[in-house]
Amino acid sequence: MPAAPENDEPTGTGEAAGGMVGAVVGEDGLLATLRLDARAMRFGSMDLADHIVSAVRAAQQDRLERMDEATSAEEGVLPEEFMRRLDDMEAQASHDFARLTSSLDETLRRLEER
Repeated sequence: MPAAPENDEPTGTGEAAGGMVGAVVGEDGLLATLRLDARAMRFGSMDLADHIVSAVRAAQQDRLERMDEATSAEEGVLPEEFMRRLDDMEAQASHDFARLTSSLDETLRRLEER
């Protein structure tokens, strides 16, 4: 998976399942891209969901590390603001993941019906 683009606002990338699942979180900390190798569809729905969560968390962690690097070079980021941003990112990621899991479950159900 390519490195996140360098810009003023850090993004993050992450992978799981030996690179079969990849995620990119954007400047806002929200999931921007999810990449699933065709081989990843061989996993059961629970395993696939776990790999997706791992990739997204790795991307979020990468973004946080990039944010730490950026903020250590700057002063003025208040801890309260930082915590609020993290809470917002966590809530949005949870919502996005619930939608994604529902969509994947529906897709797998349709494939199993064939």
